[in-house]
Amino acid sequence: MQYRVLLVRDPTANGRAVEDLLPDAAWSIKHASAEDYQAMFALEPPETVLVQIGASHDLARDVLSVAQQFDEHLPVLILAGEGSSVETAVELVKGGAHDYLRWPVEANRFRHLLEHAVKLYRLTKRVFFLEQQMGWPHKFAGMLGQSAKMQEVFQLIRTVAPTNATVLLTGESGTGKELVARAIHQFSLRAEQIFMDINCGAIPENLLENELFGHERGAFTGAERRYTGCCERAHQGTLFLDEICEMPLALQVKILRLLQERSFMRVGGSERITVDLRFVAATNRDVQAEVQRGHFREDLYYRLNVVPIHIPPLRERAEDVPVLARAFMERFAQKLEKPFVDIAPDAMGLLCAHTWPGNVRELENVIERVVVLHNDTRVKPKHLPPQLQKSPRVAGRPRAVVNQGGDASGVLPLDMVERYAIESALEKCVWNVGEAAKRLRIGQATLYRKIRQYGLRQ
Repeated sequence: MQYRVLLVRDPTANGRAVEDLLPDAAWSIKHASAEDYQAMFALEPPETVLVQIGASHDLARDVLSVAQQFDEHLPVLILAGEGSSVETAVELVKGGAHDYLRWPVEANRFRHLLEHAVKLYRLTKRVFFLEQQMGWPHKFAGMLGQSAKMQEVFQLIRTVAPTNATVLLTGESGTGKELVARAIHQFSLRAEQIFMDINCGAIPENLLENELFGHERGAFTGAERRYTGCCERAHQGTLFLDEICEMPLALQVKILRLLQERSFMRVGGSERITVDLRFVAATNRDVQAEVQRGHFREDLYYRLNVVPIHIPPLRERAEDVPVLARAFMERFAQKLEKPFVDIAPDAMGLLCAHTWPGNVRELENVIERVVVLHNDTRVKPKHLPPQLQKSPRVAGRPRAVVNQGGDASGVLPLDMVERYAIESALEKCVWNVGEAAKRLRIGQATLYRKIRQYGLRQ
């Protein structure tokens, strides 16, 4: 099992080459320059980052900032040349750097520090996902959902993740298929290996094969060196093929053989390369309809569809809207330092009544827009976009959301209706609990208990 390290080196840096300090095969070191290191974070996520610098510390500051945005837990170690100041070292460590070293550095100590950083990172990530799994039932691996449909998805992930079974994710755009794919990887036995995702619809057809399989030197004009493709880089990890139905038919044949034999050839190569991969694919299309149209190979469909997981659209799980909306509000309010702490009942009613054609992504964008454009303690109807303010309501409360397919599947659960009734009464009584209890026809003690139960506040 290798430790994945990204080395970002300033051309002015001095000192021994990092490879001399980490000579054994346990270390997988990827090199990046000051110009291309940001792309490497997404292309092949590292488990620690080394920044080798000379006299200037600007590159270290930039890499540290980018790494924290990518993953706040990712350790960044600074390797500084002679002449670096104690003040700058303190500044970088206070800014989040895992450690600061100055050349010359003893090899055993260096390896120990780096190994400790990677193991701490792996442990932190594992604890995070276990907390998601065992903690609040509405939250799972970065996803939120209290509806029965999402709980079924979460349970499927728990069941299939420890296996090597191929998974096919289906669902409309914006439902969170990539989050599900990442959760499958994180709860698998490959969690410490790489998760490689490739969007088959975002890469031009003539480049997709090269991106997947790589090429040999001289394979085509401009191929001056060997290029390692995603399949090879993801060895022992998980390969996520997003928008799989956008893949051209000619390439589908090669993917089918990869699934069958776990081997492939680079473009321009003559030698088959064997890899150990877990496959997860996703699409927002009806795959069986694509097969009937001749746009997708039937044999490839059956190879991918070992364990199908369908992520339901938001309109079919209206009870998840309040959970998601509040989570987005808290996140953006904290990020933008805005005073929002709650969503008014009538505003929540409008959110629940909307059909959300853009699914969770659309809801997230709406809440972000509200927080960006307004300063208030509560999200109110006037803050919402015009199209949401026209959503159908009954007596100020959200009506049951009707599935566009014709089934009434979005009826709100009783506890949510109760919360709306209590919030509405408290708001109309200006938080006079005694008066609100009278209007609700319940005792004050019961109302206080409900206020604590639902975490309500003025």
